[in-house]
Amino acid sequence: MFRNFALPPIGKAAIWFAVVLGTLVPATTAVIAIAFARAEGEKAVLILAMQALIALVILAVLLPMWRREVAFDGKQLRVKATYYSRQAPLSDFRLDQARVVDTREHTEFKPLLKTNGFGLPGFWAGHFMLRDKRKAFCLVTDVSKVLALPHADGRVWLLSFEHPQAVLDILRRAAA
Repeated sequence: MFRNFALPPIGKAAIWFAVVLGTLVPATTAVIAIAFARAEGEKAVLILAMQALIALVILAVLLPMWRREVAFDGKQLRVKATYYSRQAPLSDFRLDQARVVDTREHTEFKPLLKTNGFGLPGFWAGHFMLRDKRKAFCLVTDVSKVLALPHADGRVWLLSFEHPQAVLDILRRAAA
């Protein structure tokens, strides 16, 4: 049975970005569309339908950021991060090289390029290339305390936890 680890809340920057993009942008464009539709008459239904479609697309992109989970059953580590999921046996991680980092100080752990991921200010989920050119699988919501777990395939798993050192200690005890 998998045990979920406590994750930090989504940061204010990511939430504000989601609010602005998810509500203010469609609302503003809808107001402009309605004003235009009154002048054009019959195009009102088409324009409102377009606005509804835009709002649905934006919500479909932003709502998954609340799908976040890191779980451990004593043998496997499972991560769910927006649209992305990964699972690996604990034996695949190089726990002797794992450490807790602040990505603001250790910039080599900051994503440089999103290869197949979901990135907002202060929120990274999915697959990225790091500044030191390594590949990473990320679920980061707090850049000041990130657990960097080197994997046997050469990737680094970057994961945010409420208590990352405690999680690392649990993983090391389970591997011993």
